[in-house]
Amino acid sequence: MAMRRQAELKENPRRRRTIRPLPPDEKHFASSHTHTQTHTLFTMAASERTTDLGRALCIITGASRGFGRTVARDVARLVEPGSALVLVARSGDELRALQAELVQSEAGRAGLVVECAVADLGDVDGLESVVRTSEKAFAKHMDHVLLVNNAASLGDVSRYAKSFTNMAEVDSYLSLNVSSSLCLTAKILQAFPQRPGLRRTVINVSSLCALQPFRSWVLYCTGKAAREMMFRVLAEESQTSGCSTILQGLWIRTCRCWPDPKQLIPVSGNHFQTCFLRASFSPVKSPVPN
Repeated sequence: MAMRRQAELKENPRRRRTIRPLPPDEKHFASSHTHTQTHTLFTMAASERTTDLGRALCIITGASRGFGRTVARDVARLVEPGSALVLVARSGDELRALQAELVQSEAGRAGLVVECAVADLGDVDGLESVVRTSEKAFAKHMDHVLLVNNAASLGDVSRYAKSFTNMAEVDSYLSLNVSSSLCLTAKILQAFPQRPGLRRTVINVSSLCALQPFRSWVLYCTGKAAREMMFRVLAEESQTSGCSTILQGLWIRTCRCWPDPKQLIPVSGNHFQTCFLRASFSPVKSPVPN
């Protein structure tokens, strides 16, 4: 088949498909255009299956819009009654609108508790606020703590790397996009220590920019690459630290941007839930290489 394809392209070069560069902010594009066919690429090594996430405390950062908002809606359908969601973002109005929506949903009517933590994760007080809200939302009957590290900012994508001479500007970006993710993860793991019957899952929402450079996206690529390695280290340490399940990277692609559609899995609502569940109950994972 491959040889036949090469022969066809040699005879008729116009049939060769030109691949557009992948927009680095693919997860925002996919989540904010729900009518667009999207694809998900997961590393799924586990054979365990389940129907829900248990009675869980689920902490979702960047939950006010886009992909984080979509994750919150799906997680609400995957937890058992008696669970709690802690929605984290800087936009209070959008968080409260999502909170009201989830409280009125079938899961909300079944007893799902939804709390909002309006916080700037680049600030120490913001991190402490998220931890306090999470501790208040946790109940003894819960058997799962799930942290979804989704919050991120784009940075200035109009400039090349050589223009970033202001150290304070770079430090501010990395504080929000790297330092806060590490510190929040550490604080949550410490706030909810390992004990019999408690699962702890940490998810890092990643990007192709963690692996591939894009011109003028130096801040975003740097932040994603740093988080990539940070969670690889956490995954390595998790074998002895008591954080038993780590999902290394939740990858979103759009069909018109990914260079090899054969590598993609079409996403329906049920498929997304299956991937999420299998990831949550799987051993340590690493991203699929390019």
